[in-house]
Amino acid sequence: MRLIRQRILSGLLAGALLLTPAMAFTDTSGHWAESAVNKWSQEYGVLQGYDDGTFKPDASITRGAFAGILDRFLQFQAAAPAGTFSDAQGNRWEDSILKLNAAGVYLGSEGKALPGDSITRQQAMTMVSRAFQLGGTDNALTFHDEAQVANYARPYIAELAARGWITDAVDGGFRPTEPLTRAELVNLLNNMIQVLIQTGGSYSSNVEGTLLINAAEGAALSNMTVSGDLLIAPGVTGAVTLDNVTVSGEIRNFSSVTPQITNTPTEAPVTPVDPVTPADPVTPPAPPEEPGTPGSGEDFDWGIVVVPSPADPSVPVTPEQPAGPGVQPGEVYTPGIITGEMIEYGDRKIPVYAGTERNRLQHGDFIWAADHPDRLVYIGNQFRTRFGIDVSAYQNRASENETIDWQAVRNDGVDFAMIRIGLRGYSSGKINEDAFYRQNIEGAMAAGIETGVYFFAQAITVEEAIEEADFVIERLRGLNINGPVAYDWEMHDSSYRVYGTTPEMATACAIAFCKRVQEAGYTPMIYAGSYVSYVKYDQGAIAPYLCWYPEYKSSESEKLCPTLYYQPDYWQFSSKCSIAGIGGNVDVNIQFIR
Repeated sequence: MRLIRQRILSGLLAGALLLTPAMAFTDTSGHWAESAVNKWSQEYGVLQGYDDGTFKPDASITRGAFAGILDRFLQFQAAAPAGTFSDAQGNRWEDSILKLNAAGVYLGSEGKALPGDSITRQQAMTMVSRAFQLGGTDNALTFHDEAQVANYARPYIAELAARGWITDAVDGGFRPTEPLTRAELVNLLNNMIQVLIQTGGSYSSNVEGTLLINAAEGAALSNMTVSGDLLIAPGVTGAVTLDNVTVSGEIRNFSSVTPQITNTPTEAPVTPVDPVTPADPVTPPAPPEEPGTPGSGEDFDWGIVVVPSPADPSVPVTPEQPAGPGVQPGEVYTPGIITGEMIEYGDRKIPVYAGTERNRLQHGDFIWAADHPDRLVYIGNQFRTRFGIDVSAYQNRASENETIDWQAVRNDGVDFAMIRIGLRGYSSGKINEDAFYRQNIEGAMAAGIETGVYFFAQAITVEEAIEEADFVIERLRGLNINGPVAYDWEMHDSSYRVYGTTPEMATACAIAFCKRVQEAGYTPMIYAGSYVSYVKYDQGAIAPYLCWYPEYKSSESEKLCPTLYYQPDYWQFSSKCSIAGIGGNVDVNIQFIR
C-alpha cells in the first residue's frame, strides 16, 4: 500500500487548503484530527497549510472554497451557464460552483451561490453525498440534536452516519447549523477515501480501504486487491483497466469511460451509484425510462393503485437489446393472461396478470420489536412468519477473522439465511463464486438455520441464465441445503450489461433459471425490486415461483409494509440490521407462510 501511495503524490487539496508544503504543522499536535491531517500532508505530501506553518484546523470553510475542493477531488467536466448565480460572476470559485451546479451538487439559494458564506455542516454533508451520488436513507438520526437537522439534509446525513463516516460528533450532537471546519472536512474525506490516484500509470499494490481514480488519463490496475470500493471520478476520460483485480466493495463509475475488466477472480458486485430515494417519499418522482430503481433493496413506494383500463397493456419499454440467435423467450414460457386492469407505476400503466395473488399485507400488520428496534415483527393474522437474513462476502470481511459466528446468529433469533453463492460481473459478464459461500452454508446448516442461496444474475440470453443455474447447481453438490435457490437479476444504469434487455427476454431468463434449479431438486425463487417486478417481468408467467421482494423501512416510514401489488413470499425490509455474530450491517427479511 505504501508503494501505491508513493506514486500518488499530487495536489488533492492543493490550492484549496493553501500555501505551505507538507511539514508538521505548529497547531495540529494533539488535535483530534491530527492523524488525518498528517496522513494527507506528511505521508502523501499533498496537504498544505499557511506560510506561518499553521494549518488552522478549526477555521471554517466558505461555500465557494468547499466547491473548489470537491471539484478538485472529482474533476467535474460540464458546467452550468455563466450567470446561473447572480453573485458568482468573477468569484474565485465561479468555475467550480458552476460545475457542481451542473452536476446537481451545488443548488444555491434563490438564485445566489453565496460563495463567501461559511458552509454549515449539514450543507457540506448534503453536497458531499450528492457529489459521490450516495443518495440517502430514511434511517432515523440518533444525534441528540437531530430535530435541528433540515429536512433536505436528513437522508444524506443518515446515509453518511450509517456508513460510519461521521466521526466528529461532540457529546452525541451533530451541530447541523454550525460552520464546517477545515479539520472536519479533512476527517470526512479521510474516512471516505484511503488512496487517491491523480496521475495516470500502472498500479499493482494492494489498497486497504477505498481507492479513488481521478486522473484524467485513467489508470491501469493489475494483480491487486482493493478491500473497499473502487471509485472512478467524472473527470476520468482515459482508459481504466483492471487485470486480476479483486474489489471487495463496490465499483462505482461516475465517468463516461467503461472500465475494461479482465482475469478478475472475484468481480465486485455492484450497488447503485444514483441517488437513492427514501422508501416512502411523500411525492414520488416518476421512475426513469431505463433503468428503474435498484434491485438491491432501496425501492420507491409509488403508491400503487389499480384502475380499470381498456388501454393497450403492453409494457412501455423500447427494446435496446433485441433478441439474437439462440433460444427465444417464446420457447421458454407462455405469456401470462392479463385481466384488463392496470397498475399505475409513476407515469406508466402496467398490466395486472390473472392467477397472481394480490398483496394482503397492510400498514398495521407490522411493529418494531421492543427488544430489537431494528427488526420488524408481523402482528397480523393471515400468515405465519419467520425471521431471516441474507449475507455475502461483505459480511464475512466485516466480521472477526472473516468468519460469521453462525451459532450466535441462530441464538439471536435467525430462522433462515440466504447465502450468496456467486455472481456474474455486471460489466465483464464473467461468472465468479462468492469467496465464502461454502463456509457460510456449512456454518449456517451446522447451527440449525434453514439455508438457501442466491445468485446475482446478469443474463441477457436464455443460454446465459441456464449457465448461471448450472454454476449454482455444481457448487451445491454435497451441501444439501434446505432452503430456496434465488435468482437475483438486477439492473441500474447503462453500465450494467443487462441494460435494455426486453421484458420478454428478462422473464425468459428468470424462468429458465428457475426451471433448471427445480429440475435439480431445489426450490426456485425470484428476487426483484419494484421496477424489475413491474416493468421487466411477466408476473403471470413467474407466478409459480416464490417471490422475494426488497423494500426498506425505518421507524419514520409512512407505510410500514411492502407495497408491491403482488403478495411476496419473502420481504427484505432493511439492509442495516445488527445481528449477533456478524460484523457490520446485515440485510434482514420476513418470510410469510400461508
